Amino acid sequence: MPKEDQTIEELKLELPLLDLPSTHPCHGCGECCNYVAVEIDNPSGFREYDNIFWYLTHRNISVYVDWEGDWFIEFESPCDHMTAGKTCGIYEDRPHMCSSFSWNECEKATQERAWKYRFETPKGFFAWAEAKRPRQFGRYKQRRHK
Repeated sequence: MPKEDQTIEELKLELPLLDLPSTHPCHGCGECCNYVAVEIDNPSGFREYDNIFWYLTHRNISVYVDWEGDWFIEFESPCDHMTAGKTCGIYEDRPHMCSSFSWNECEKATQERAWKYRFETPKGFFAWAEAKRPRQFGRYKQRRHK
């Protein structure tokens, strides 16, 4: 319990925080702790197209293209250390990936999606590929149906 004469600098947070102040943009969110995204190759040949087809046949997996044109596979999987209050249970020892992420770059803070294209089913990916890359996709379909 803080004493009345303590300054803010003298008050230390006890980590992990069980809850964030209600005015903090991350209060009650935890969205960034509910997935893992790993960069993958931009599909250009049969193997890459077929890998994306395979990824998207699984539950809780999506593929997206960010605004710079980089491709990612995303696994919906909550962090084991997220607390009930949507805070980090290992805050002081969290991975660098987590500590380098800034809440002011978050989709909720910027009000912009992180992706230009997002695919959650093979059908969605194939429709995009047919419209945006018809020659590549045509070669993929042809080889796939041999």
